[in-house]
Amino acid sequence: MAITRADTLLTPELIEKYTAAGYWTDTTLADVFRRNAREVPGKTAYIDDRSEVTWGELWQISGEVASGLAHRGVRRGDVVAVQLPNRLEFVYVLAAVVRLGAVFCQFPPDYRAREIEFILRFSEAHTLVVPDRFRGFDYAEMIDGIRSRLPQLVNTVAVLTGESPTALDRGTWVTLDQLRGDLDPADLAPDRPSEANDVMRIAFTSGTTGEPKAVMHTANTTLFTIQREIEERGIDDDSTLLVLLPVGLNAGFFVIIQTAIAQARAVLMERFQAAAALDLVERYKVTTFLAAPSALIAILAEDSLGDRDLSSLSVVQTGGASTPMKVLREANERLGCPVVDLYGMLESGLTSCTSQENPYEDVGTVGRPYPWMHVRILDSDDRDVPAGTEGEIVKTGPAITVGYYRNPAKNQESWTSDGWFRSGDRGYFDSAGRLTISGRSKDMIIHGGANIWPRELEEVLSKHPEVAEVAVVGIRDDYFGENVCACVIPRPGARLTLDDLITFMKTEVAKYKLPQHLELFESFPLGPTGKVLKRELAEQVELRRTAATSHVNL
Repeated sequence: MAITRADTLLTPELIEKYTAAGYWTDTTLADVFRRNAREVPGKTAYIDDRSEVTWGELWQISGEVASGLAHRGVRRGDVVAVQLPNRLEFVYVLAAVVRLGAVFCQFPPDYRAREIEFILRFSEAHTLVVPDRFRGFDYAEMIDGIRSRLPQLVNTVAVLTGESPTALDRGTWVTLDQLRGDLDPADLAPDRPSEANDVMRIAFTSGTTGEPKAVMHTANTTLFTIQREIEERGIDDDSTLLVLLPVGLNAGFFVIIQTAIAQARAVLMERFQAAAALDLVERYKVTTFLAAPSALIAILAEDSLGDRDLSSLSVVQTGGASTPMKVLREANERLGCPVVDLYGMLESGLTSCTSQENPYEDVGTVGRPYPWMHVRILDSDDRDVPAGTEGEIVKTGPAITVGYYRNPAKNQESWTSDGWFRSGDRGYFDSAGRLTISGRSKDMIIHGGANIWPRELEEVLSKHPEVAEVAVVGIRDDYFGENVCACVIPRPGARLTLDDLITFMKTEVAKYKLPQHLELFESFPLGPTGKVLKRELAEQVELRRTAATSHVNL
C-alpha cells in the first residue's frame, strides 16, 4: 500500500506558510545526490571499514539499485524497509529509494523478529533489505521464519556481508549485487523522485511496545533541519564526519544526509569502541562527530585519550539522552574543541543546542531554541507558564513531523488546539531563555502523590565520587504508589550503600525525593543510541526484588 500526501496532516496553508518564509523548497534528497555527482564526481563521499565511494560512483550504483527495484515492482509511495549496519550499502539503497519516489523506512540491526514483523506489517512494506548475516546472526533465516505472516512483502534483498555463508532461497531472495545486475530494460537509471512535500521516510518510535507510532517526514521537514544544523556547526565541503551512531536510527541517518548536503565526506563506524573511534579521528582527520552520552563517557575514560592528536576536531556533538553536566564539562576540557549538547527528537528534528562559542555558559541546559523552532512551556490546562516553572514542552516549526501514519487518535492527542506539537518532554526556561529538560512525562515517578523527576536526581548522584553511571527509576509500592530506586554502576573498588547516597543527597534535594532503594549494576541495558532503557532496567530491578523476597520467604 503506497503512502501518499493524503495520509499526512499537511495542508495547503502550511505548505504556503513555510514556502513563503523560505524554509521549504522544491529540493529533494535525490536532487542533492544528483547535484553532487555532477559537481564533485571524483570526490570521496563515504568510507566504511572495507571500501569507499565517490559521489559519481554513488550516483551510478544507486541508479542500478533503483532500476533493479523498479524491475521488481517498487513504485512511488511504496515502503522499502531497510535494516543495515553502518556500511556503504545503506547509502546505495537510500539514494535508490529516493530516486524512485518510494518511502524509506530504516531501523537498526539489533531489532529481531517480533519487532521487525510489527514494523513490516504496520507499514505494509513492499520490499525489505537486510544483511545476510551480521555479527554472527542469520537475518535471512529470521525473515524466512516470519515471511508467511507478511503477505504484502513482495521482495527480500540480502546484502552479503562476507560472514559465514547463508543459505538463501533463490525463489524468495535476491542479493544486492544481483539486483544491480538485473535492471529494468525500460529504465536503466531511474530518476523520478517524489515532490519535496510528499512523504520521503517513515520511522518507528516505539518498536512493538505501546501503540504504533510511525513518524512521517517529507524531504522538506528533513532537509530543512539538517541544512540549518550544518550552518550552525560550520560543516562544509572540507569537513569529515564520523558516523558513530547506527544509520538505522534518526541521529546516524541525519549524519549521512549532512554529508550529502555539505558535499563533505563521512567515515562509517560499524561497531563503536572508544579506542577505535579515536583511531579513526586521527587517521581521517575527522572534524566532527555526534556521540551518545554513553559513548562520550567511554571516550573520556579511554586510557589513550591524552596521547591522541585530536587537533582536526572543530566541534563534538552529543544528545539523544540526558548528558550529565560533569561529563559535558570534562569533554569540553579534554577534547580540545567545543562539545555541544543537542536537543531534538524524531518527530520534531533539532530544537535547541548549547552555545558552540561559549559551551560552558549553557552546561546543565540544552541551550536556546533555534530561531526557526518555536517552543512554549504549558501547564496541565495548556496555559503558558512563566520562566522557571516546569511544564510540558510544545513546539512548532518547519521541521515538525507531518503526522503519525495510520494513527488518527495519536495525531489528535499530539497537537494542541492551536497547532503546537506535544513533545512529551518536561522542562522549563530560565530567565536567559535557555531550556532545561527535566524528563519525559512517562519517566516521572509519583511517590505519595508527589511528582519526582529522575533527571534531577541523576544529576545530583552523578557528582558522587564513587558513582560511574546512574539511572533513577520508579518501582512499585503498595502504600506510596512508587518509590525511587537509584541504579548505580560504581567506580572500580567502590563500596556504595543506600545510606551513603542519602547522606550525599540530603542537602541537595527534598526529603521525599531521596531514594528508598539502591541497586548496583555492572552495566545498564542500552538502546542503539546509547540511551538507558529505563523500562528494561526497572523490570530487572523488579525481578531482583521478587527473587530476594522469594528467598526470604523460603
